[in-house]
Amino acid sequence: MNRKDFIKRLSEKLKAPLLGGLLSVAMPVCAQLNTDRMTDVGRNALYFEDYVLAIQHFNQVIAAKPYLAEPYYLRAIAKYSLEDYVGAEQDASEAIDRNAFLPDAWEVRGVARQCLGKNAEAVNDYDHALRLLPFNRQLLFSKALAEEDAGMNARADSTYKILLENYPGFDNGYVGRAQLHLHREDTLSARADLNRALEINPNSVQALTLRASVESDPALALADMERAVTLQPDRTFLRINRAVARYNNGDLNGALSDFDYVVELEPTNYAALFNRAMLRTELKDNDRALRDLNRVIALKPTDMRALYNRAVVLADKRDFDAALADASAIVEAYPEMFAAYALRGEILRQAGHEARANADFRRAEFLARRPADNLADTPSGVDPTELPDEGATANRFKTLVTMNDEAEQVEQTFNTAGLRGRVQDRMAAVELQPLYQLSYYSADGEVSTSVYVRAVNELNVARALPYIVYVTNNVPAMTREADAARHFTDIQRLGAIITSGRATPLDYFARAMDYMTVRDYKRALTDLDSVISASPDFAPAYLQRAAARVLLQESRRGETLEITDPGTESRLNAETSMTLNLIMADLDRALALDPLMAVAHYNRGTILLRMGADIDAIDAFSRAIELDPTLGAAYFNRGYARFSRGNRDGAIADISRAGQLGIHSGYSLLKRMQQQ
Repeated sequence: MNRKDFIKRLSEKLKAPLLGGLLSVAMPVCAQLNTDRMTDVGRNALYFEDYVLAIQHFNQVIAAKPYLAEPYYLRAIAKYSLEDYVGAEQDASEAIDRNAFLPDAWEVRGVARQCLGKNAEAVNDYDHALRLLPFNRQLLFSKALAEEDAGMNARADSTYKILLENYPGFDNGYVGRAQLHLHREDTLSARADLNRALEINPNSVQALTLRASVESDPALALADMERAVTLQPDRTFLRINRAVARYNNGDLNGALSDFDYVVELEPTNYAALFNRAMLRTELKDNDRALRDLNRVIALKPTDMRALYNRAVVLADKRDFDAALADASAIVEAYPEMFAAYALRGEILRQAGHEARANADFRRAEFLARRPADNLADTPSGVDPTELPDEGATANRFKTLVTMNDEAEQVEQTFNTAGLRGRVQDRMAAVELQPLYQLSYYSADGEVSTSVYVRAVNELNVARALPYIVYVTNNVPAMTREADAARHFTDIQRLGAIITSGRATPLDYFARAMDYMTVRDYKRALTDLDSVISASPDFAPAYLQRAAARVLLQESRRGETLEITDPGTESRLNAETSMTLNLIMADLDRALALDPLMAVAHYNRGTILLRMGADIDAIDAFSRAIELDPTLGAAYFNRGYARFSRGNRDGAIADISRAGQLGIHSGYSLLKRMQQQ
């Protein structure tokens, strides 16, 4: 059948009215809001990190039943995840006003208050929560961190003691206490706690990074940073700190390569640009050092350290007018800092202005002899005891800066009953690439090009649905309220059509797509059942129903749908076993209708791999790759499966190919494979 005939058949088939019992599934447009159902759907959105959409759902519940505590608590989590700490604090307070016996609400408010710098209030919130959940590990940990931030060091020490007595295997507890020791300048105790943390969890990036920062042996510090970067190669702050460790070990080229990597990923990364400029200055690569310093100053025009070094570079390049302008700016900003006058005096001397130079040198000498308390106005981040003297002006202000990151600090989360929260800030094990589904949105913004499904392409060509349909395994979170509102409006519009008795399979399919978009997987499944009942040979509906079943099960369980003991199906509960069978049946039917649907083979392989059927999974991925050699996710998951079967070479080849096709996490897994 040619393209034109297919579009015509599709149009006729999907626009034919549904008959009989299918009309009974339609919901009245003006039906009372089911707040329990809406809360569950909001939880789905929260679990999948679609925070703006989650807030929309909870708004509806709160409008209908403002006396409930739970929707305020859940909306607080969503707002916290969007870094709206004020809103999170307010919503958690509303939840507490309605139910003071909700420990999670006290905890969320405590965490939000910590982020707002209200540490004493946060400690009070954690105390309330601990009265309801005594000896809760996360609450004790959060309380200790808040006490430390509030300057209550003795209380923090006591809380850590209780925490570690009850949970001696909690590695982050030792990392947190190590930070407390460091604030007291007790390096020996800090190192002991960090060593203990790494005995418990050798892959703790927080412990590795912190231990590297206190290690006096540059080689050992570098070893820790190498390990940290191996575990999280895409974290730019780790690359920056490894570069500093490499510099301290005399590996200037290695340090430069790390800074180059970070700048390529983040062209406005201050630490990488400044550090690279310092290294280039040391290597007398003044032209490129000047370019980096210009970029730093464009980011931070009042950065005196960058201005100082730019003045030195400009003087080396004999551009004395520009160098003097920078030096004078420093003098104007810090008229009591002797280093500023020493710098300007040196530039004036090189430019041949001896009288003016001597005046600046005399002023610098006078200021240098003043009491130490007069050095308080030195630039941020500069040690007054290491400011330059007149004979070493060009060799100071060049200390490389390390970079802090949330992951470098001890990890702090709060209990969310299975909700994932800000997983981007956590260190996680390598995960399989997710299943493909049909979506109105795709993170890459491109219609199915590398991932081609014939029937979906025909839907788009025929403009059969209100929006372009993507075949993607990377559905982005909804970030605009207007988008969410549009899909809720579409659901109401399609509901009215379905209630009227004029519905076609296309109407049900369109509404299923809207339900998938707003994370209401249960209703999406109901509509997809209707589509398949009326149009049993419409392959995309089976692909989408399989995906909806997986997403619904994951959101209910709070974890990836899989068998925890590979190859032992009897250990699955009855519901999960039945769900897996239904998913596989849908994918098999999709392939019976369209044997060239590469993503259906891929989805089968991913489910089989989660079930522990590695050999069958490898076969499915191989078939997907035969049909679409650009399907990077199939290479990644097949590599994972091959590695678990002991086929290291095949795994490395697959993961390398996945990285080449754009799955950058593949490089992390590849590096770890090659080290085993």
